[in-house]
Amino acid sequence: MLDLRLFTIRLGSYTFSPKLIPTVVTLLLLTLLYSLGQWQLSRAEAKLILKQNIQSRSELKASELDLLPEPDDEKQFMPVLVKGHFVAGKSFLLDNKVMGQLAGYHVISVFESENGNNLLVNRGWITRTKYRKDLPVFVTPDGVVTLSGFVRTPYEKVFMLEDQQYDLQQWPVIIQSINIKELEKVLNTRLKPFVMMLDQDSVAGFNRNWPAYKLDSDKHIGYAVQWFGLFCALLGIFFIVNTKRNEDDE
Repeated sequence: MLDLRLFTIRLGSYTFSPKLIPTVVTLLLLTLLYSLGQWQLSRAEAKLILKQNIQSRSELKASELDLLPEPDDEKQFMPVLVKGHFVAGKSFLLDNKVMGQLAGYHVISVFESENGNNLLVNRGWITRTKYRKDLPVFVTPDGVVTLSGFVRTPYEKVFMLEDQQYDLQQWPVIIQSINIKELEKVLNTRLKPFVMMLDQDSVAGFNRNWPAYKLDSDKHIGYAVQWFGLFCALLGIFFIVNTKRNEDDE
Protein backbone atom coordinates (compact mmCIF):
# COMPACT_ATOMS: atom_id res chain seq x y z
CA MET A 1 0.00 0.00 0.00
CA LEU A 2 2.84 2.38 0.87
CA ASP A 3 4.55 1.70 -2.45
CA LEU A 4 1.38 1.91 -4.51
CA ARG A 5 1.87 4.38 -7.31
CA LEU A 6 -0.93 6.36 -8.93
CA PHE A 7 0.55 6.46 -12.42
CA THR A 8 3.82 6.65 -14.28
CA ILE A 9 4.66 9.21 -16.93
CA ARG A 10 7.88 9.09 -18.94
CA LEU A 11 9.22 12.56 -19.76
CA GLY A 12 12.24 12.13 -21.99
CA SER A 13 15.10 10.95 -19.79
CA TYR A 14 12.96 11.16 -16.63
CA THR A 15 9.98 9.34 -15.17
CA PHE A 16 7.38 10.95 -12.95
CA SER A 17 5.71 8.33 -10.73
CA PRO A 18 4.06 9.61 -7.52
CA LYS A 19 3.04 7.28 -4.70
CA LEU A 20 -0.54 7.22 -3.45
CA ILE A 21 -0.21 8.20 0.23
CA PRO A 22 2.42 10.96 -0.23
CA THR A 23 0.29 12.38 -3.05
CA VAL A 24 -2.82 12.49 -0.87
CA VAL A 25 -0.91 14.13 1.98
CA THR A 26 0.66 16.64 -0.40
CA LEU A 27 -2.71 17.54 -1.93
CA LEU A 28 -4.17 18.14 1.53
CA LEU A 29 -1.27 20.39 2.48
CA LEU A 30 -1.44 22.25 -0.82
CA THR A 31 -5.16 22.84 -0.30
CA LEU A 32 -4.50 24.14 3.21
CA LEU A 33 -1.70 26.48 2.09
CA TYR A 34 -3.76 27.83 -0.80
CA SER A 35 -6.77 28.40 1.48
CA LEU A 36 -4.62 30.26 4.01
CA GLY A 37 -3.24 32.48 1.26
CA GLN A 38 -6.72 33.25 -0.04
CA TRP A 39 -7.91 33.96 3.51
CA GLN A 40 -5.16 36.53 4.02
CA LEU A 41 -6.00 38.17 0.69
CA SER A 42 -9.67 38.40 1.70
CA ARG A 43 -8.69 39.99 5.02
CA ALA A 44 -6.51 42.50 3.19
CA GLU A 45 -9.40 43.38 0.87
CA ALA A 46 -11.81 43.73 3.81
CA LYS A 47 -9.44 46.08 5.66
CA LEU A 48 -8.88 48.14 2.53
CA ILE A 49 -12.64 48.52 2.03
CA LEU A 50 -13.11 49.40 5.72
CA LYS A 51 -10.32 51.99 5.52
CA GLN A 52 -11.96 53.58 2.49
CA ASN A 53 -15.34 53.58 4.24
CA ILE A 54 -13.92 55.24 7.35
CA GLN A 55 -12.26 57.95 5.30
CA SER A 56 -15.25 58.62 3.03
CA ARG A 57 -17.86 58.50 5.80
CA SER A 58 -15.86 60.71 8.15
CA GLU A 59 -16.10 63.46 5.53
CA LEU A 60 -19.89 63.29 5.37
CA LYS A 61 -22.17 65.74 7.12
CA ALA A 62 -23.53 64.39 10.41
CA SER A 63 -26.91 62.67 10.02
CA GLU A 64 -29.75 62.66 12.46
CA LEU A 65 -30.32 59.39 14.24
CA ASP A 66 -33.43 58.45 12.27
CA LEU A 67 -31.76 59.23 8.93
CA LEU A 68 -28.92 56.74 9.24
CA PRO A 69 -28.74 54.00 6.57
CA GLU A 70 -30.78 50.92 7.44
CA PRO A 71 -28.18 48.13 6.96
CA ASP A 72 -25.94 47.91 10.03
CA ASP A 73 -22.70 47.66 8.03
CA GLU A 74 -23.51 50.96 6.28
CA LYS A 75 -23.91 52.72 9.63
CA GLN A 76 -20.33 51.96 10.70
CA PHE A 77 -18.30 55.17 11.28
CA MET A 78 -21.13 57.38 10.03
CA PRO A 79 -21.14 60.80 11.76
CA VAL A 80 -24.34 61.28 13.72
CA LEU A 81 -26.11 64.09 15.55
CA VAL A 82 -28.70 63.42 18.24
CA LYS A 83 -30.74 65.64 20.55
CA GLY A 84 -32.27 64.40 23.78
CA HIS A 85 -31.29 63.64 27.36
CA PHE A 86 -29.24 61.14 29.34
CA VAL A 87 -31.29 58.60 31.26
CA ALA A 88 -30.65 59.39 34.91
CA GLY A 89 -28.46 56.91 36.76
CA LYS A 90 -28.07 54.50 33.84
CA SER A 91 -24.40 54.24 32.95
CA PHE A 92 -21.98 51.36 32.54
CA LEU A 93 -18.22 51.21 33.07
CA LEU A 94 -16.50 49.23 30.30
CA ASP A 95 -13.58 47.60 32.09
CA ASN A 96 -9.92 47.03 31.15
CA LYS A 97 -9.36 50.23 29.22
CA VAL A 98 -5.80 51.52 29.46
CA MET A 99 -4.59 55.00 28.61
CA GLY A 100 -1.07 56.25 29.23
CA GLN A 101 -0.30 53.08 31.22
CA LEU A 102 -3.18 53.89 33.57
CA ALA A 103 -6.06 51.46 34.08
CA GLY A 104 -9.55 52.83 33.71
CA TYR A 105 -12.97 52.53 32.15
CA HIS A 106 -14.97 53.78 29.22
CA VAL A 107 -18.15 55.45 30.44
CA ILE A 108 -21.13 54.09 28.51
CA SER A 109 -24.31 56.03 29.22
CA VAL A 110 -27.87 55.47 28.07
CA PHE A 111 -29.26 58.36 26.03
CA GLU A 112 -32.86 58.93 24.96
CA SER A 113 -33.45 60.98 21.83
CA GLU A 114 -36.31 63.41 21.31
CA ASN A 115 -38.05 60.75 19.25
CA GLY A 116 -37.89 58.25 22.08
CA ASN A 117 -35.03 56.13 20.72
CA ASN A 118 -32.56 54.79 23.27
CA LEU A 119 -28.90 54.29 22.47
CA LEU A 120 -25.59 53.79 24.21
CA VAL A 121 -23.09 56.66 24.16
CA ASN A 122 -19.39 56.08 24.79
CA ARG A 123 -18.41 59.26 26.59
CA GLY A 124 -14.72 58.44 26.84
CA TRP A 125 -12.12 57.22 29.32
CA ILE A 126 -11.84 57.88 33.05
CA THR A 127 -9.23 56.55 35.46
CA ARG A 128 -9.93 53.78 37.94
CA THR A 129 -9.94 54.55 41.66
CA LYS A 130 -7.20 53.27 43.96
CA TYR A 131 -9.45 50.51 45.27
CA ARG A 132 -11.44 48.60 42.70
CA LYS A 133 -14.48 48.31 44.97
CA ASP A 134 -14.76 52.11 44.98
CA LEU A 135 -16.41 53.15 41.74
CA PRO A 136 -15.31 56.42 40.10
CA VAL A 137 -17.62 59.42 40.42
CA PHE A 138 -18.51 61.40 37.30
CA VAL A 139 -21.08 63.99 36.31
CA THR A 140 -23.85 63.37 33.80
CA PRO A 141 -25.65 66.46 32.46
CA ASP A 142 -29.32 66.99 33.19
CA GLY A 143 -31.79 68.34 30.68
CA VAL A 144 -31.75 68.40 26.89
CA VAL A 145 -28.36 68.30 25.13
CA THR A 146 -27.20 67.79 21.56
CA LEU A 147 -24.46 65.21 21.02
CA SER A 148 -22.25 64.64 18.02
CA GLY A 149 -20.17 61.57 17.32
CA PHE A 150 -19.86 58.57 15.05
CA VAL A 151 -21.37 55.10 14.91
CA ARG A 152 -19.45 52.03 16.02
CA THR A 153 -20.84 48.51 16.19
CA PRO A 154 -19.46 46.77 19.29
CA TYR A 155 -17.82 43.38 19.27
CA GLU A 156 -20.30 41.19 21.11
CA LYS A 157 -18.22 38.00 20.93
CA VAL A 158 -15.41 38.75 23.35
CA PHE A 159 -13.48 35.84 24.85
CA MET A 160 -14.18 35.50 28.57
CA LEU A 161 -13.55 32.62 30.96
CA GLU A 162 -17.12 32.84 32.24
CA ASP A 163 -20.39 34.50 31.32
CA GLN A 164 -20.66 38.19 32.04
CA GLN A 165 -22.36 39.00 35.34
CA TYR A 166 -24.28 42.22 35.96
CA ASP A 167 -24.31 43.55 39.52
CA LEU A 168 -27.35 45.81 39.47
CA GLN A 169 -27.18 46.66 43.18
CA GLN A 170 -25.02 49.68 42.48
CA TRP A 171 -24.78 51.95 39.45
CA PRO A 172 -22.75 52.52 37.35
CA VAL A 173 -22.43 48.83 36.52
CA ILE A 174 -19.05 47.42 35.51
CA ILE A 175 -19.13 45.39 32.28
CA GLN A 176 -16.44 43.47 30.40
CA SER A 177 -17.91 43.88 26.92
CA ILE A 178 -20.82 45.59 25.20
CA ASN A 179 -23.49 43.11 24.24
CA ILE A 180 -26.49 45.08 23.04
CA LYS A 181 -28.99 42.24 23.44
CA GLU A 182 -27.90 41.51 27.00
CA LEU A 183 -27.94 45.18 27.97
CA GLU A 184 -31.47 45.49 26.58
CA LYS A 185 -32.54 42.84 29.10
CA VAL A 186 -30.66 44.59 31.92
CA LEU A 187 -32.30 47.94 31.10
CA ASN A 188 -35.64 46.45 30.07
CA THR A 189 -35.70 48.69 27.02
CA ARG A 190 -34.86 48.59 23.31
CA LEU A 191 -31.51 49.98 22.20
CA LYS A 192 -30.11 51.01 18.87
CA PRO A 193 -27.77 48.24 17.62
CA PHE A 194 -24.65 50.38 17.88
CA VAL A 195 -22.69 52.65 20.19
CA MET A 196 -22.27 56.36 19.54
CA MET A 197 -18.63 57.37 20.04
CA LEU A 198 -18.69 60.94 21.32
CA ASP A 199 -16.71 63.56 19.37
CA GLN A 200 -13.87 65.46 21.01
CA ASP A 201 -15.77 68.75 20.98
CA SER A 202 -19.12 67.33 22.08
CA VAL A 203 -20.51 68.03 25.54
CA ALA A 204 -20.70 65.50 28.41
CA GLY A 205 -17.52 63.67 27.49
CA PHE A 206 -14.27 62.65 29.16
CA ASN A 207 -10.95 61.69 27.58
CA ARG A 208 -11.88 60.80 24.01
CA ASN A 209 -8.52 60.08 22.48
CA TRP A 210 -10.01 57.25 20.44
CA PRO A 211 -7.32 54.80 19.28
CA ALA A 212 -6.61 54.67 15.58
CA TYR A 213 -7.97 51.58 13.89
CA LYS A 214 -5.22 49.23 12.71
CA LEU A 215 -6.09 48.68 9.10
CA ASP A 216 -2.77 47.65 7.59
CA SER A 217 -3.72 45.56 4.56
CA ASP A 218 -0.06 45.24 3.49
CA LYS A 219 0.60 42.94 6.44
CA HIS A 220 -2.01 40.47 5.22
CA ILE A 221 -0.69 40.64 1.67
CA GLY A 222 2.75 39.77 3.07
CA TYR A 223 1.29 36.77 4.88
CA ALA A 224 -0.49 35.69 1.70
CA VAL A 225 2.80 35.82 -0.24
CA GLN A 226 4.37 33.59 2.42
CA TRP A 227 1.58 31.00 2.22
CA PHE A 228 1.64 30.98 -1.58
CA GLY A 229 5.45 30.72 -1.46
CA LEU A 230 5.17 27.62 0.73
CA PHE A 231 2.56 26.28 -1.71
CA CYS A 232 4.98 26.63 -4.63
CA ALA A 233 7.90 25.21 -2.61
CA LEU A 234 5.90 22.12 -1.58
CA LEU A 235 4.66 21.61 -5.13
CA GLY A 236 8.24 21.82 -6.40
CA ILE A 237 9.50 19.37 -3.79
CA PHE A 238 6.68 16.96 -4.68
CA PHE A 239 7.70 16.90 -8.35
CA ILE A 240 11.43 16.62 -7.57
CA VAL A 241 11.00 13.75 -5.09
CA ASN A 242 8.74 11.78 -7.44
CA THR A 243 10.81 12.31 -10.60
CA LYS A 244 13.69 9.93 -11.31
CA ARG A 245 16.19 9.70 -14.12
CA ASN A 246 15.70 6.63 -16.27
CA GLU A 247 18.38 4.01 -15.62
CA ASP A 248 18.68 3.06 -19.28
CA ASP A 249 19.56 6.70 -20.12
CA GLU A 250 22.48 6.89 -17.68
